[in-house]
Amino acid sequence: MIDYESILKAVNAEIRKETNCIPKEQEAASKQPKYPFFTYSIISPYLNAKVFREGNVQIEEVEIVISFTFYSLKSFEVMSLAQRSATMLKSTATRQILYDKGVTVVRIDDLNKRDNFISIQTERRAGFDLRIRIRHSETKSFDHIETITIGG
Repeated sequence: MIDYESILKAVNAEIRKETNCIPKEQEAASKQPKYPFFTYSIISPYLNAKVFREGNVQIEEVEIVISFTFYSLKSFEVMSLAQRSATMLKSTATRQILYDKGVTVVRIDDLNKRDNFISIQTERRAGFDLRIRIRHSETKSFDHIETITIGG
């Protein structure tokens, strides 16, 4: 089973260290933090799955896409926060920290403004999509066939 919560905790911790922004699950029924903050949402939970077997252990590599959006009252601030976070996630040091936690950064897509016509009067948004790869394994026992009798 993929532990999505621990994956997000690892990535969010690195973004929070870089930006000092509080993370919030997108569309969660919780109070909005003070500006600036960022939201996250898994938009593709299971892509390009590759399965390997070693004995009775099934190892699976899966790609996941997480969308991050930064919120502020200032347009330049959200663009800067999104860009700083994306650059940090590309750095060798951050990649190593995440790799040690089982998360490989594949690429960053769609770094752009995410304002919408409803919120443009009150807040600004910018963000990016992060594609990561994780590996997980499951052990399943199965019965071995020891003999086969062929006959008529």
